[in-house]
Amino acid sequence: MTNPHFYSSLPKINQFEQALDSKQFHELPDDWVVVISDVINSTQAIARGQYRAINAVGGFTVAAMVNALKPLEVPYVFGGDGATFCIPPCQIDKVKQTLQACQQLAKTSFKLDLRIGLIPYSQLGNKILVCHYQKNKSLGQAIFMGGGLSEADNKIKKDWSLHIPAAQEPVEADYSGFECRWKRLPSPKDLTISLLVTSQKPLLAQQIELYKNLQQIINHYVGDEKQHHPLATQHLKLGFSAETLMGEMLVKTAGQTSMLTQLKTLWKLRLQNLLGLVLMRFKLRLGDAQWGQYKDDFLENSDFRKVDDVYRTVFSCGQTQWTQLQAWLDQRVQEGQLFYGAHTSDAALVTCLISKAGVEHLHFVDGADGGYALAAKQLKQQINSAQN
Repeated sequence: MTNPHFYSSLPKINQFEQALDSKQFHELPDDWVVVISDVINSTQAIARGQYRAINAVGGFTVAAMVNALKPLEVPYVFGGDGATFCIPPCQIDKVKQTLQACQQLAKTSFKLDLRIGLIPYSQLGNKILVCHYQKNKSLGQAIFMGGGLSEADNKIKKDWSLHIPAAQEPVEADYSGFECRWKRLPSPKDLTISLLVTSQKPLLAQQIELYKNLQQIINHYVGDEKQHHPLATQHLKLGFSAETLMGEMLVKTAGQTSMLTQLKTLWKLRLQNLLGLVLMRFKLRLGDAQWGQYKDDFLENSDFRKVDDVYRTVFSCGQTQWTQLQAWLDQRVQEGQLFYGAHTSDAALVTCLISKAGVEHLHFVDGADGGYALAAKQLKQQINSAQN
């Protein structure tokens, strides 16, 4: 039996650039399983204006899985409209039930269909290589290479036999820690770009070299991390409208249809936000939480860049900077080096996972109005065009 603590036992890297090094990757144990969740027909849902709901579904799925697996730590990646996890076989039953609960909540409260697929790593032809990137106490990410996750995603989307069927009876999950309270966050510059890049080259060394080069090119055209960060502290504003708080309210009242219960929960969230405004405005300390530092920590703990075979990032830039970077990307497509998909917006959306209020908090960033989901659509179209 494989050690279920494979991921937590990996050496931790605290610089993103260090993670793009083949020596830092370790192969997933043979008997582990890949689990993928994503919203079906997310593009059409975005066209209907449901992009906030889609991000909420992706976020509460992560929260439910993290809670179900505690204290076990497993590698995962948030993808905007869903998430991908690698789990030890001893957790399969618990994970199935948790994700069936997420599927029910997505359907009943958000009117979205959540696909859940599961495939043993042993059934994949490509490797899944994992690096443990731990920027700080709150922000930990699994970096994936090797092609295995992309293969798993393709197989699950094409083969219904790999899907976990919907539960026939109501199922519950623990969504604690999921929060979605911030207004749409305007770009610090002209644009907020959601960018997906994948290598056309087959060898791991070639793929890593491409992503290293891409990181340098992004820094060259749009500045370093601080200069192209998709969020700015002055734009972080808690929302009080029903539209902003609807996602979290629906999750916190899961399984309850009483309008009175939902209204009470909505006002509770508003009061909590009011308290948060006071704590941050007057830079108060409450227990271990230093609320005057919260917005700076928020930026530090933002998950706006990751790799799961595909290089994914959300960043801000000027129109001229994006034109120059896009020209570089187009040239590399013509040279047979990469494929990419991008979505431009004027803002970002943030979904939060709070382990300890004001102290341990992780924030998933996506571009507003479609973000990663629409960038993925463009990436797929570019790959299909090249193959036809």
